[in-house]
Amino acid sequence: MQELFLKIQLQRAVWTALLRQGQLNDAIKSFNDYKNELKEIAVSKKYAEAVEKELKYCDEFFINKAEKLAADYMAKNDWANALICYKYIYVNNPKNTDNIKNYISCLEGVEQYDLALSLAIILLKKEKLPANYKLISKIYEKNKEFKKAIEYYKKFTEISGKKNYDAVDNNTIGCYYFNSYIKKQQNPDDAKSALNYFYKALEFEPSSKIYLKNTILAAMKSKQFDIEQKCWEKYLELGYATKDDEFTYSASCLRNGDIKGWGKYYNSRFEKNEPTIYPKLNKPIWTGNEDISASTLLVHYEQGYGDNFLMFGYMPRLVKIAKKVIYYIQNNAYELFKDNEYNVQVVSQKNTDLNKLEYDYHIPCMSIPIALKLDKTNISVGGGYIKANKVLAEEFKEKFFKTDKLKIAIAFLGIALNKKRDIPFDKLLKLDELENVQFYCFSKDVDDKLLKKFRNNTVINIAKEFNNFADTAAALDNIDIVVSSDNCILNLAGAMGKKTISIYNYHYEFRWYDLTGEDCGWYKSVKPIVNDPYDNWDKSMEKAVLEIKKNLA
Repeated sequence: MQELFLKIQLQRAVWTALLRQGQLNDAIKSFNDYKNELKEIAVSKKYAEAVEKELKYCDEFFINKAEKLAADYMAKNDWANALICYKYIYVNNPKNTDNIKNYISCLEGVEQYDLALSLAIILLKKEKLPANYKLISKIYEKNKEFKKAIEYYKKFTEISGKKNYDAVDNNTIGCYYFNSYIKKQQNPDDAKSALNYFYKALEFEPSSKIYLKNTILAAMKSKQFDIEQKCWEKYLELGYATKDDEFTYSASCLRNGDIKGWGKYYNSRFEKNEPTIYPKLNKPIWTGNEDISASTLLVHYEQGYGDNFLMFGYMPRLVKIAKKVIYYIQNNAYELFKDNEYNVQVVSQKNTDLNKLEYDYHIPCMSIPIALKLDKTNISVGGGYIKANKVLAEEFKEKFFKTDKLKIAIAFLGIALNKKRDIPFDKLLKLDELENVQFYCFSKDVDDKLLKKFRNNTVINIAKEFNNFADTAAALDNIDIVVSSDNCILNLAGAMGKKTISIYNYHYEFRWYDLTGEDCGWYKSVKPIVNDPYDNWDKSMEKAVLEIKKNLA
């Protein structure tokens, strides 16, 4: 028995030392061994009462130390170690609600939301307090179960005895609906609900930066331009706008047909956090206010090839007001642009030193319609101003286009930065029901195996033949109809005046300022089809098929 007592004393010293050192897992193991040894002694009635007192004291001592350790870990945001502590504490003292709340916080810290929810519901059964409903709502939000988050937040306000939602309540529920829209099923009703709650929050605090911005975002997703515009004006008036905000506002203006509003802040694209790349040039920028009748104007390309295909449509106007126009273009577009009927001097990145180029003013290409002070009545570039090399077009014809079938180009991929514009390939299979047609893939880097999913018609992967955009234009010259997502092929086809069916996702890119008519605004030959609010590509493809069948008829 004496040996057992010595062993027990040693074990007590061990788990006590481990506790002080913060080694909780090892301390728990040693403590459990200690208690088992004590229970062996308790078999003897002589020691039973003493053992019971010792066990009670040590349990309380251990939990007290574990609580102090847990508090230290939580102060350092060391959720994993704090979790070990509170798990032990909860198992041995499940009635303490404060410890349950801390346990839940640790579970949230390590993103174990399912277990946190289970504990929070147990807590709610113990204490039907408003704060616990709110706690559950927050956990559901973190677990991306937004409708449940809304349900419990509304219960929180009800239990709190509120008759009406205040600004914070409206904003919180609005955020849950908005996150449900953004991160879940893209249900347009969620976007509308978010807008409704944000707008109510704004009624309480009309100058709140947060509520204004939230209302703007929800209005954008709900396509409620009147509300969006009203909030933007207030946001700008209060001086809240960053350069990123100014750019977003200008883009929103263009997307909704406000050309003047677009022009006011569009230069912010060069100053936002991820700015549009544009060189620092030592000559003045042309704003449209300067007389350039005796000057040379340098037009500099911007991000995408599509921008250049579009903005080249303004060359007939620029050459009338400038003594000379130079267009600085990407290498792959040079061959296409160099020989043009407008006497525009086209120079490429590869062969041109901007520092040695002689010019008087410069302008980023996307600023041209702003400098020309255009509006919706005259901003269109029409089409047919980019022409393929006839010799090259004939070569493509002899090699790929000697058929009496209707020749259809498909272009379903765009830049990697915005894949939401792309048409999922399987959605294109609706086109395969057409008869007496020949398809040509104009999207680059497409595997031939993918194109073989077309069963009734063949798809020629003609993009493999393209070395630059002169080749692309030569091939397009032989096409009857283009079916395209929002990408450079769409812009090139429109610039060439090719009959084009363009299919856009519901929240299409901002520069398409009017897709409600028979053309897309910029180009007269482009027929737009916009997905429904659920971004249903199938319905849009059905419309495209009907449009093509009109041509077949």
